[in-house]
Amino acid sequence: MKVQVKARHFSLTKELKQYVKKRLKFALGTRYEQVKRVEVMLSDINGPKGGEDKRCQILLKIKGQTDVVVDDVQSHLYSAIDRAASRASRTVSKRVTRLRHKAKRFKDAVQTIRTSQRDRYLKEDYDEYTMAVGG
Repeated sequence: MKVQVKARHFSLTKELKQYVKKRLKFALGTRYEQVKRVEVMLSDINGPKGGEDKRCQILLKIKGQTDVVVDDVQSHLYSAIDRAASRASRTVSKRVTRLRHKAKRFKDAVQTIRTSQRDRYLKEDYDEYTMAVGG
């Protein structure tokens, strides 16, 4: 999993970048193989004016799925990062679980079709045999 962190309207410190990577690694740890790439955009919407304007936007590229975008705005940047990472974790888990269930349903459907075809062929063979024997 490749993590790319960018900042808008403020300078990105090394500590903040490490915190984002550590938090995402913890949040997405169980789904590490399914996530190909993560892009994090941190921004200060209002600049020095203050207020609830720290944004953390996370873009997740998942194998076999469409991209996931999680956006959170808080008054503190670390709170926005934590909430966005938590939401990203839940979203990825739901998507991967849904994909696995879909694959299982497809596999079960194929197996059911094969079983019904096999049963039909056995019945045809039995009918031919009984007609040939005269029973």
